[in-house]
Amino acid sequence: MADRSYGVLLVSFSKHSHQSSFVPAFLEHPRIRIVGIADDADIDPYLKPLNRSWAEQLGVPVYEGIEAAVQRDDVDVVSVGHEIERRAEIARTAAGAGKHLWIDKFIGANMPECRAVVDAVESSGVTSIIPSYIYNDLVNQSKRMIDSGFLGELTAMHVDILFGKGIPRPISNAQRKPGFLPPGRWKFPDIKREILTVGAYAVALVQQCFDPIVEVYGQGGAYFFPEHAAHGADDFGTLSLVDRSGRVATVSAGRNGIASHGAGGPNQAFLFGTKGTGRIDGKRPGIDTHLRNRIVDGDYSVDDEDPMQWHSGPPTLLTSTGIEFTRAALEDLVHALDTGARPRFTVRDALDHMEVLLAVYESIVQEQPVRLSVEGGEAA
Repeated sequence: MADRSYGVLLVSFSKHSHQSSFVPAFLEHPRIRIVGIADDADIDPYLKPLNRSWAEQLGVPVYEGIEAAVQRDDVDVVSVGHEIERRAEIARTAAGAGKHLWIDKFIGANMPECRAVVDAVESSGVTSIIPSYIYNDLVNQSKRMIDSGFLGELTAMHVDILFGKGIPRPISNAQRKPGFLPPGRWKFPDIKREILTVGAYAVALVQQCFDPIVEVYGQGGAYFFPEHAAHGADDFGTLSLVDRSGRVATVSAGRNGIASHGAGGPNQAFLFGTKGTGRIDGKRPGIDTHLRNRIVDGDYSVDDEDPMQWHSGPPTLLTSTGIEFTRAALEDLVHALDTGARPRFTVRDALDHMEVLLAVYESIVQEQPVRLSVEGGEAA
């Protein structure tokens, strides 16, 4: 029914997730109601008081035990905001209970986990959406330009997505861990792996514009931050992606430091076609202005509880004028629940997306390109 409301269960407020960013959209939507917060007993110590704090703010109960909570009759949608290592199990449990899924960014930590989620979702017939990637201005404007025919046939593209967060500092050899950490370890108390975290947005954009990706080449290990160098884990990377038609996309992605860009970090795509070229700026209006007094006299203090600014935005002179992507994604989900339509980015899309990201990491470790099957199978 078009006037039905949907109850959302928030599963965890992990600092590695965007659950807190989803809450305003859930609260504002007239047909969404938050019915509770759930988590398991064996979680990081900081999470229990954080979950309780959010429950008090929202006036909803906290349930200990995710498996039991998702079975509740008042739960229609499960918003998965746990660490990446826990998401696959939670998603499969919720799908098995017949609950629809709103999942933050990644559906699993590796390909077997991601496949298991896809199988669970598709066999249960529930609706799934990963809201983070394709509802933003950069994707929407790029798609409109390509679909308009203005460029002719798209032949190549370049994407820059960089977050102006954190304070870069000199890195001594003693601070630098030798080698590059392979894929598979994602959770750290002090850092995020930024090719995974930030590069994911650029890879999703390329996948929206290209045929299936068949070859990837990545480079990482050039550090801005000693925190990342100490782990041998990426804060910045460059990628090359080749699709089935032979088109090439290049990407630079990561975090490059506070005050490095007037709009908090470049968010742009360069599109190359047989008839012309185009540049899309996701930080409209596209004004590159760096005011010395705002940079020199800026307040660069960081919250002791958020030293790498995971949940605080960079200082900016400009903000996007586009529709906030979470709200656009939520409209897509509600429409899908009402009509049975397929959301624009589901767990099936997230499976292909993670395959490319994991292949990028394998390429960095192996120091050579990695081939994927034409239809998106195993890395070769």
